[in-house]
Amino acid sequence: MNKRILTMAIAAATLSTAASAASPDFYGAMRFAVSNADTGYAANGGGGAGFTLQDDNSLVGVRGKIELDAPFQLVYQAEVGVQGVDSTNTQKPFYARDTFLGIAGNFGQLTFGRQALAIWKSEGGVDQFNLTNADMNRLFTGNNRVADMINYVSPKIAGATVYASYQLKDDVYGKDAEVPGDLYSIGAVYGDKSLKDKPYHIGLGYNAGVNNVEALRITGQVAVAKLKLGAVYQNSKSLVNTNLDGSGFMLDAAYPITPKLSLKARYGQDDSGQGVYMGRILGDGNLGIDKSQVNATKVVNMAIGADYKLSKTTKLYTHFSRYDAQVDVASARVYDATDNVFNLGLMTKF
Repeated sequence: MNKRILTMAIAAATLSTAASAASPDFYGAMRFAVSNADTGYAANGGGGAGFTLQDDNSLVGVRGKIELDAPFQLVYQAEVGVQGVDSTNTQKPFYARDTFLGIAGNFGQLTFGRQALAIWKSEGGVDQFNLTNADMNRLFTGNNRVADMINYVSPKIAGATVYASYQLKDDVYGKDAEVPGDLYSIGAVYGDKSLKDKPYHIGLGYNAGVNNVEALRITGQVAVAKLKLGAVYQNSKSLVNTNLDGSGFMLDAAYPITPKLSLKARYGQDDSGQGVYMGRILGDGNLGIDKSQVNATKVVNMAIGADYKLSKTTKLYTHFSRYDAQVDVASARVYDATDNVFNLGLMTKF
């Protein structure tokens, strides 16, 4: 009898422990695309000029929650990008993405590790070409996953959510180092970024100096019947090369032709010199451009594309994107080129 009682007690304790420590969620996404580009400045991993196979941000990860003393939970996530498809990354097939540990409760969520900046959270779902070589980060700075961060996410307050990020200076630059800006970012969103529960989404984000850039971003999305419209305005400036300073905007639209087929389009431009596309031009040693001597930059991006759902977790996607870029110094225009990019990709989530 005593053995039976002991066995039942052990079983009950085991079940209780299992309930409080739920199984972790293993997840991932594979996104590969065949691309043809004139310059390669817009490329994702493995891509470049010409006809290439590139990785549109494939990833694997594990995440979960563990119940603590009420009302708290332990939250964790470990995620890496997968870039083994490219021959140049055979020895380094993985790279760091969101990896953090923290506490969640009625107060919100407080986490520590490598995480997306708060200004990025203000983007919502406005970017119809997200993760491809026409991602909005080709125009605008701020969409960064930053190490040595403390992040806070508030509970919803009257429908709004607030985000805050702080980077530990001593850990990144050294205890006595001087940095040109403040190492924090904040953001706030209101509405529904998927435009399903509510037909609108508004976002506001600010980066005070993380990665030596100061930026202000305003985003908005609205659904008009089936048509989705989105807009972004951003002002950005380098805190190191202070001559690189300016603003830009982007307009995106998407419309479902059938339950499986959707069309999308983009027009955007930026003259701050801070986006990925212009950053690669200015950083190309073969062009010999001295950042400190640049008077003006401009990137204009236009794109049209389509997504075709093969299942709930799998789709084909394609787009044609054009970049027109210019760089001026005091004496002359040192760069003026058009980059035509065609992309055909397949993605699945698991």
